Amino acid sequence: MAKSTGRFRNEETRLAILNATRTELASRGWDKLSFERIAAVAAVSKQTLYRWWPTKAALVSEMVTEGGILPVGPVEVTNDVRQDITAWMIAVGRVHEDPDAAAVLQAVVAAVAEDPDLSAKYDDRITTVARTRLAERFQAAVDVGDLPRHLNVDVVTQVFLAMVLWCLVTRRPLDEALITDLVTITLPRP
Repeated sequence: MAKSTGRFRNEETRLAILNATRTELASRGWDKLSFERIAAVAAVSKQTLYRWWPTKAALVSEMVTEGGILPVGPVEVTNDVRQDITAWMIAVGRVHEDPDAAAVLQAVVAAVAEDPDLSAKYDDRITTVARTRLAERFQAAVDVGDLPRHLNVDVVTQVFLAMVLWCLVTRRPLDEALITDLVTITLPRP
């Protein structure tokens, strides 16, 4: 019989812990997040948490990766890049319609600002995915002549992601009027 490492012996327990982490982040924020509260909500021992995740940053990192914290789905490709980007940004902005999701995102932003390891994982698993999807859509539009050839795709991509982050940090809605202005100003016609 193989010896158990003690890591994730029970998927149901792991998911309960990740859900409890999300719940606690939404209700208490990053600063007041504790293994004691998470363990109580998930109905597990604190030792289980410490055995599987040595720090709260490691636990939040996994929750971020597993939990679909920010909708970074593919950018739809139609014959109108501006409409595609607008639709994608509106979908991302809908996170503010769910108070718990918005609270979790704000807590994650605070955690990312405080913990360099979590920041690197968040960038790798969340923002890099969003950045890649946006950049691919912008580049495809440049390639077919819908956007000017001289457009700096990397800079434009960073501007859109910066707007998402700014809205999260300042708790402002990423609404359609703001998105429309951003698209109009940032995506010139060829």
